Amino acid sequence: MTLSSVLLMVTGPLLVWALAHRKLRHVGLTGPILMVALGAVIGWSVTSESVVFFDSKIALYLAEVILALLLFVDAVDIRGPLRSHFSAVPIRLLAIALPLSLLLVVTVGLALPLELSVVAVLAITCLAVPVDFSPELSIVRDHRIPESVRRWLGIESGYNDGLVAPFLLASLALATTTGDPGDQAVAAFVKAAPSGAIAVAVGAAVGTVAGWMFRKARTVEWADPTSIRVGVLALPLFTFAISVALNGNGFVAAFVCGVVFRIALSPDPDHDTEAFSFVDDVSGLVNLILWLAFGVVSVALLVGSHRWWPAMVLAAFVLTVGRIAPVLLSLVGSDVPRRDRVFMAAMGPRGAASIVFGLIAFNALPEDDGFAVLVATCFIVVGSLALHGVGAPLIIRRLYGRGDSETRRANHGHAPR
Repeated sequence: MTLSSVLLMVTGPLLVWALAHRKLRHVGLTGPILMVALGAVIGWSVTSESVVFFDSKIALYLAEVILALLLFVDAVDIRGPLRSHFSAVPIRLLAIALPLSLLLVVTVGLALPLELSVVAVLAITCLAVPVDFSPELSIVRDHRIPESVRRWLGIESGYNDGLVAPFLLASLALATTTGDPGDQAVAAFVKAAPSGAIAVAVGAAVGTVAGWMFRKARTVEWADPTSIRVGVLALPLFTFAISVALNGNGFVAAFVCGVVFRIALSPDPDHDTEAFSFVDDVSGLVNLILWLAFGVVSVALLVGSHRWWPAMVLAAFVLTVGRIAPVLLSLVGSDVPRRDRVFMAAMGPRGAASIVFGLIAFNALPEDDGFAVLVATCFIVVGSLALHGVGAPLIIRRLYGRGDSETRRANHGHAPR
C-alpha cells in the first residue's frame, strides 16, 4: 500500500464529514458513526495489511501518543475549581461505582465459561469500564439535563480513563510473569508501580511549571493567544516524551499534567477556554481518525476466524448491568433525584479511550489473547454506538421532556388545518 493511498483513505472521509457535518447530524449520523462506516468500507480492501499494521510497534506508539493527547484534553476540559471535582457525587462515581464496575466485569469474565485467559479478562475489563462522551456529545450538551448532572458526568469521564490506565498496565505486565497466580498479580502491580509513580511526578511537575510559565508569559506579553494555543498543544506531547525517557508511563503523565496545568494556568479555569481551543480542534481531528481506524480493523476481525460469542457476552454485560448497577448502588443515600440517578446509570458510552486501550493490549499480549481483547473492544464500542446513539435521545425525552425544537414540531404537527 502506497503512502498516497493511505493519505486518500484518511483524508477522504474527513472531507466528507467536514462538508456535511450539520446535515448528517440532522439525520442522526454523528462523526464517529460516519467514520466507522467509512472505515469499514475501506477495510474490505485492506484487511490483511490493516492487521499487520495494528500489530506493529509503530501502531502501539501512535496509540499511546494519541491516548496522551486525549487524556490531556479530558483533564483540561474538567470545569470548575479543583474542590468541585471532589464533591460528593463525583467521589461516589469514581471511588465506589468505578471499582464496583471493574470487580463485576472481572467476576463475570472469570466465572462464566468464556474460555478467556485471566490476563485477557483483566485487559477487557480495563478497556470496557471507562466512559467517554465523545461518540455522543449531545448527552452532556443537552440543556434539558440539569447542569449539575452534566458537570458530574463530565468529571467522571475526565478522570476515569486516567484512573484505569495504571490497572491496564499492571494487567499487561501480568502476562510476562510466571508462578503462583497470587504472586503473579502482586509482581505485576509491583512491576507497573514505578512507571506509574514516575508518571504522576513528571505530570505534576511539568503541569505546575508550565502553568506558571504560560501565565507569566501572557502577563508580560511575551506570548500572544496564537502562540499560547500552539504551546498548549505541544505540552501533552512534551510531557509524554519526558515521562517515557525517565521510564515512566507517558499517557498517565499527560493526564496528570492536564489536571495540574489547568489549575496552575488560571485561578478561574472556566473563563480561560481560548487557550485550549486549538488542542480541542486537533484532538477532535485525531478522534475522528481513530474512529476511522477502528472501522478498518473491525472489518478485519469480522472476516477473520475469531470466536465472537465470549466478546458478545461481556459486551452485553458491560453496557448494561456492569454500568447501571454500580452507579445506582454508589448513589444510594445521596440527595440526587431518582431521575438523575437513572440517567447517570444508563448513560455510559464507550469511545476513544476504549479503542486505544484495546490497541495497546492487542500489541502487548500473545496472539490469542490479543485478538480476544480486540474483538471485545469492537463489540463493546460498536454496541455502545448503537445503544447510546439510539437510546440517549429516548431516555432524555422520557426523563426530562421534549426539547424546544421537538415541542415546536409537535405543536405544529397537531395544529388545526
